This record gives sequence, structure tokens and C-alpha cells, in this order.
Amino acid sequence: MNTFKKILLSSVMAISMSAISSTASAVANPSYEDVKTAIENTQAKVDETIAALNNGTDKEVVAEMISDARQLQKDIANNVLDLKRNQASNVLKQARTAVKNNELEAAKESLTDAANRYKEIQNLYAANH
Repeated sequence: MNTFKKILLSSVMAISMSAISSTASAVANPSYEDVKTAIENTQAKVDETIAALNNGTDKEVVAEMISDARQLQKDIANNVLDLKRNQASNVLKQARTAVKNNELEAAKESLTDAANRYKEIQNLYAANH
């Protein structure tokens, strides 16, 4: 009976591990078009946010737009771009903090910096693909 339990336990563990392994391998890398679209969408949202800030849009709306851009940039999934994406995300975070603190000039500078960083990401990605 003791041997039967060991065999049963070993079988259950083996099946569990193979199920986890196949689930993990089922996650596909994003395609070139997916990453390209994510970069373009993020860039467009940052540009839209800059325009809104320049037009005097309410700071809560601008802060929400910055949050949207930060969410969009999460779809830029590429090992080569991860460091630059994280750096650009931090700049967006600084812009959002500046908007919330009513430091609009600092927010404009941060958003312009972020826009330039996403353009650089776009150019780097295009050069590698």
C-alpha cells in the first residue's frame, strides 16, 4: 500500500509539472506589428497629452491621460527595448506628479522628454526589425 501511494504521488506531481510547463510555454511573444502598434499608440497618447496640457485642459484630465499612456506603454514587450521603455515610463510618472503638484512647466518638459524617448524607442525598434 505504501508503494502504491508513492507511485500515485509521483504520477500526480509529474502530471502537474507538465501541465504548468505547457501553460507557461503557451504564452507567445508579441509580433512585430503588436510591438510597433504599442509604440505608435503610446507616442500618440503622449503627443495628445502634450497638446491637452498646452491647451489648458484640467490637470486631473491630463493626469489621467498620462496614466493612460503609461498603461499603453506596457504593451511594448521587447527585451531590447525594456530598459528604454522603463526609463520613459519613469519620465511619464514624473510628468504626472508634476501635473498633480500644479507644476505645469515641469510637466511639459517631462512630457516632451517622454515623447522624445518614445520616438527613440520607435527608431530603435525599426532599426532592429
